[in-house]
Amino acid sequence: LGKEIRGKRPATTVELAALILDEAEVAVVPGEAFGTPGYLRLSYALGDNDLIEGVSRIQKLLGEAKA
Repeated sequence: LGKEIRGKRPATTVELAALILDEAEVAVVPGEAFGTPGYLRLSYALGDNDLIEGVSRIQKLLGEAKA
């Protein structure tokens, strides 16, 4: 949180979840929805290949973060 990713600087996991959805096309749930701000929740109800692809997309996006 607080780092620049593709011109945006998410300050909350709500903002980060929206950025991940917009840029990586992966849905995650912000921790605020469960009373745990600062965390994201992932669903692993899909098959292994879909899970690997989704995590890969998130990893690539977050790898672009700049201080």
